[in-house]
Amino acid sequence: MNKTLLGRTNRYVYPVWARGDLRGDGVAEERAARTLPALLQSPVEVLDITPAPALWGRFLREGANALQVAVVSPANLLSHAPDARIAANLVQSHIVEILCAIGRSQIDYYFLSLRESLSEAQLSGALESLEIARQEGAIRALGLAAFGDPLSILAVWRLHDAFEVVILPDTMEAIGTLLPEARARRVGVVLQTDSRPEAALQKGAQAVLVSIEQAISTP
Repeated sequence: MNKTLLGRTNRYVYPVWARGDLRGDGVAEERAARTLPALLQSPVEVLDITPAPALWGRFLREGANALQVAVVSPANLLSHAPDARIAANLVQSHIVEILCAIGRSQIDYYFLSLRESLSEAQLSGALESLEIARQEGAIRALGLAAFGDPLSILAVWRLHDAFEVVILPDTMEAIGTLLPEARARRVGVVLQTDSRPEAALQKGAQAVLVSIEQAISTP
């Protein structure tokens, strides 16, 4: 597979990303220790550590590697923030937590989750904090994780054009509603899917996010 331009990130990326949700039986640490060498030998460049930041952070710290890190904010991170200031502090704290976990000074892709509806104050505070983090170099690219109601996300997105890349679930509703908006805004699209990467890429995404086992087994 050839690298492709990921929208407004202006980065050429290998079109298969690995999601660190180790499936199956057994101790997670042991499975991660067995899986990581195969991942490092594969052409995959991006590891989404959202399912287990502390676990993957430990392995990223312990050995030299060039893996890029992606992370999605917790779905309920901002749900109880009473105002913009608290929302900004919560996002900042999560960024610091991830940086400490991976032992780096920068997160390559940070995706703000919009799984549930947020107030304007919550969203504005979060975006302000993320923009500051990007300007300071703690985040390289700011993304949107669009796992909530597609129409609600579309309404928010049209008011806040802050995102360079978006993760979409592999559903007809999400793709039909949000993919045209991403194209209009020249935003890179990563499709989270359980399908084969080749089939998912034909739906219009620049990259696909699949389980780590599937990522390393992709030809």
